[in-house]
Amino acid sequence: MVTNTDSTEKNTQEHDYDNLVNLWTSGIRDYHSLLSDYLTANSIFVAAIGFLVARQPLTIIFTLLVLVLCCFGILMTVQMAIVLGRFAAQNAVWEWRLRGIERSSDWPHQKLFVDLHRFRDQHQALENEHNDPAVLSPNWATRQHRQWWARREISFPLFFGSVYAMFFIWGISQLL
Repeated sequence: MVTNTDSTEKNTQEHDYDNLVNLWTSGIRDYHSLLSDYLTANSIFVAAIGFLVARQPLTIIFTLLVLVLCCFGILMTVQMAIVLGRFAAQNAVWEWRLRGIERSSDWPHQKLFVDLHRFRDQHQALENEHNDPAVLSPNWATRQHRQWWARREISFPLFFGSVYAMFFIWGISQLL
């Protein structure tokens, strides 16, 4: 027999799950939107620096401008790494909580986040005889996405930081 307390706990659990799904989807959307904004801003900075470097003859004022843009670019790259890392960690917390709810013995719905974790992080195939194909196996990209070099909050700042550092070194060598 289902008591009123059991029904209330089940409704609270489903309410918490719905809230966490909304937080997770908002976090994923915000993460990708912010990533796109940072990529656009960094691309514009790198293009502007490249335009100034290609300018001939290069005067001291343009060399100083390149150095200033490189400093702002490095600052923006550090900010990018911190913010994207924070969003990735926050989204991981929401997923972790969602998997906890789905793993409870009285969870009556599909276990979407448990399956996502098994597929994406543990590289286990998902099976469903009603689908075509019946088995969905992780591909190469799925297996690599947790590597340090494949994580966007590391690889993009590392790339742009390297570009800014090279331009900065070039600017200093031009001044000396």
